[in-house]
Amino acid sequence: MNRCIKKVLLAANIIVAGALFAQEVSPRKELTPEERTERYQKMMERTGGIIDMPGTGKLLYVNCQSRVVESEVSNRVEKIKRTLKFNTELRQGSWSLQSKNPEDATFVVYIVDDEKLPMSLVAVESRWGVVNTATLKLGNRFSKELTRVTTLVLGAAQSQIKTSPMRTVTKSSDLDQLLTDGFCPDSVNQIFGNTKALGMTRSKKSSYIRACQEGWAHAPTNQYQKAIWDKVHQLPTKPMKIKFDPKVGR
Repeated sequence: MNRCIKKVLLAANIIVAGALFAQEVSPRKELTPEERTERYQKMMERTGGIIDMPGTGKLLYVNCQSRVVESEVSNRVEKIKRTLKFNTELRQGSWSLQSKNPEDATFVVYIVDDEKLPMSLVAVESRWGVVNTATLKLGNRFSKELTRVTTLVLGAAQSQIKTSPMRTVTKSSDLDQLLTDGFCPDSVNQIFGNTKALGMTRSKKSSYIRACQEGWAHAPTNQYQKAIWDKVHQLPTKPMKIKFDPKVGR
């Protein structure tokens, strides 16, 4: 038989066999409520569930002005918190060039209203920056400039991504040409590298059993976590034996 014909027949047989196999495979069984409950309990017994590991350090925003309403400031800060997942706080306060960063903050962004100041001031080495609302009088310039100053304070700089708010800006009207106030991947990667080196880490998800094994789990809050806590923290019942090895002399 011609070699080409053999190949065609072989391919056809494979297709037919695959179709027959697909017909014989039953669809995935829908779990009953009882089965879902049983599966959930087994997962909880095995892992203790998913919990949050808090990050270290703090990104602090100090609102020193009233030109931008408080709700707009708090909403934008909350959006940044959800994006970066750092411990983030907004508080009222004041600022001057002589001000010292609060001792509980790793990075600080001050929001001020001063006609004598430029649109922003950033002292990267001192981990603080200033957003001046006096120069931001139109539209959503404030949220974009807050992203810019936050990004610079956290150690990132200019971006090559066209949709990034970290494109070149020399005056407040340039902000109108930016397409978004969100964080772009190249800036986020720089932020995470810089903040880790300076002692601030992100929160993360972990199973309760792993948190116990790593030593940072909170006290148990349910029967599943208590069982895991007791098992991980149980003292050994048999003392460790040290055997002499004549080959190594100890």
